[in-house]
Amino acid sequence: MAKTNGTVSINWTLPITLLPWLFISMAVTDSRYLPEFERPLPNQTVTLGSEAVLSCHVAHLGGYKVGWIKSDSKAIQAIHTHVITHNTRVSVRHFGHSVWQLVIADVQREDEGLFMCQINTDPMKSQVAYLRVVVPPEIEPADSGTNDVMTSEGSSIKLGCKAKGDPAPTVRWHREDGEDITMRTVNGERLRFATYEGETLSLIRISRLDMGVYVCTASNGIPPAATRRIAVNINFNPVINVPNQLIWSTQGNNFTMECNVEAFPRSVNYWIRGDGELIISGNKFGVSEVRDSIFASRMALTVHSFEKSDIGKYRCIAKNSLGEVEGRIHVYESNSWPSARATTRRPIDYSEDLEEANNGVDHHHHHRQQHQQRRQQQDNEVDERNIVEDEDEIHQQGDGSSILSMPPPGRDTLHYQLTTTERSLWRSGSRSGSSALTFQLLPLFSSIAFTSFLCLVLSFPHFIPFCRYYI
Repeated sequence: MAKTNGTVSINWTLPITLLPWLFISMAVTDSRYLPEFERPLPNQTVTLGSEAVLSCHVAHLGGYKVGWIKSDSKAIQAIHTHVITHNTRVSVRHFGHSVWQLVIADVQREDEGLFMCQINTDPMKSQVAYLRVVVPPEIEPADSGTNDVMTSEGSSIKLGCKAKGDPAPTVRWHREDGEDITMRTVNGERLRFATYEGETLSLIRISRLDMGVYVCTASNGIPPAATRRIAVNINFNPVINVPNQLIWSTQGNNFTMECNVEAFPRSVNYWIRGDGELIISGNKFGVSEVRDSIFASRMALTVHSFEKSDIGKYRCIAKNSLGEVEGRIHVYESNSWPSARATTRRPIDYSEDLEEANNGVDHHHHHRQQHQQRRQQQDNEVDERNIVEDEDEIHQQGDGSSILSMPPPGRDTLHYQLTTTERSLWRSGSRSGSSALTFQLLPLFSSIAFTSFLCLVLSFPHFIPFCRYYI
C-alpha cells in the first residue's frame, strides 16, 4: 500500500514541479509573433463636409497598442481606445484586436494631410496614408447682388460667373430657352454657340433676340454642380407689324384681324375703332392676345356677323413706358372694293347730245370738246379723292414688300395688301396705256402735218423737187 501510495504520490508531484517551466517556455514561444500590419493603409479622398474613416489592420497585436498621429503637424490624435486631440470631430473605434479606425466627422479643408497608424513596438512600426479633401464647385455671389441685367438695345454687356472649388471648376454657359448664344465681334461678325466655356460671357451690340435667361454651370467632377440663372432684359420701344392691312368680307361672315407686337417692358395692347371707340370683347367683337415670347405677342380682333356698320378703320395700339405705336387696318365690304375703285369714273352723260340731235340741233366740234373736258375734269377729281383716301386709310408697312394677292376661290373673306406703286398702276388702268401711246405718236403726226403744210404753201414748180427730197 505504502509502495503503491508512494508511487501515486510521486506521479502527482512531477507535473506540479514542471509547471513554472512550462509557462516560461510558452512566454518564449509567444514572443516570436510580434504585431504586424496585415494590409497597407489606403489613401482617402472625401468631399468637404462628409465623414472620413482611416482603417489600420493589425495581426498579433497582443499587449501592444495602436496610436494615430497627424504627420504634418505631429499632433497625436488617439492612443488605443483613447482620443487625445481636442478636436471634437475625431473619434476611434475597433473591431476586436485586428481592425483599428480613426473617424473624422464633417471633414474640413484643414483636415487634409498625412495620417500615421503606429504600433508601439521596438523598433516602432507605422503606416502612412494621405487624406484628400475635395470641394464641390461654388459660384461666388454677384457684385451687384442681383442676377438680373437690364440694358437697352444696341448696348454691350458682360455676364460674369466666377466659381471656386477643388479641383478648379470649369464654367459653361447656355440659354435656358435652348436657343444658340449669339456673340458679335467688333467687326460685326456673328458667332453662334450652343454652349460657351469661360467665366465671362461678352455680348456686343445686343438685340431683342438676345433677350432671355442665361445659365452658367460650374463643375469639377465633384457633385453637385453649381448653377446660376441670369435674366437679360432689353428695353425697346413698341413695334407693330400688321400682316393684312386691307380686309373685306361679305355680310354675315366672321373674320379676324391680327397685329404682331414686340415691346419690352411688356406693352399694354388694345383696339380702337373709328375715331376713338375702345373695343372690348362681347357679342359683336372678340379680343384676344397670345404671348409668343418674353417680348413678342399677337393681338387678334374677331368681328362676328359682318355688316355694313362694321366697315371702317380699326387700330391696334401698343404702349409701354418708352413709347406708343399703332397699326391700321381698313375693313371693306367685298362687293364694294376694289371693284368700286375700278368703276369709280363717272360715265359721260350724252343725254343732252341725244336730245339736241332729236331736235335737229347740229353738234359742232367745240361742243364735243366741252364734253371731253368735262369728262376729264370728273376723272381728275375722282383720282385726287382716291389718292387722299388711300394715303389716309392704308398704313404702309416699313419694308414696303406687300403684294396684291388674288382671292382664293370659294372664300368669302379676302385679305389684300397693296403697295403704293401697285395702287397707282391699278387705278390708272388702261387709260395710262392709251395715253402713253398717244404721247408716243404725237411727235410723228406733228412732223408729217408740218411737212405737208409746207409743201402745200410752197407748191410752185421750183419747190416741188425740194418737197420730194424733204419727204
